Amino acid sequence: MTLGTRKEPEMKATSEMKERLYPSRPMAAVGAVVIGRRGVLLVRRDKDPGRGRWSIPGGVVEIGETQEQAVVREVREETGIDVRVIRIIDSFDLITRDNEGRIRFHYVINHYLARTDSEDAEPVPESAEAVAAWFAPEELDNVDAPREVIDLIRKALAQTRGPRGP
Repeated sequence: MTLGTRKEPEMKATSEMKERLYPSRPMAAVGAVVIGRRGVLLVRRDKDPGRGRWSIPGGVVEIGETQEQAVVREVREETGIDVRVIRIIDSFDLITRDNEGRIRFHYVINHYLARTDSEDAEPVPESAEAVAAWFAPEELDNVDAPREVIDLIRKALAQTRGPRGP
């Protein structure tokens, strides 16, 4: 599944983002649909791509790190919540272009279903600009998130129902 190609507004490059902007090859990344008793864990992104919109926690896989380790690390960094990875859900390509049509970001993202064992823990965002919160499934249609993210969450929720659920 492809999240698609879209144009992003210009942004000021930080040292962290320099290696990700205008890449020479796609970056390997992970995302986590974290499900708990309180619903689905989402973060409002504090950096591009997707700054200001709700999404699932995730990020770039670091050198020497497995994808599952990256899921656990990214969720902990972005929300303060510990998770265990259940299984892969889907794979997406996220490609964004600048106003001149050049590839600005290119991520190959494997998304995983994860569960939290810290059901009562309040999410703690990684920065003052970020927000992390639990959302009940019935609230998802009112969340400012890309449609592809909501569809991915619904797919994960459907996989958790029935005899094969986590």
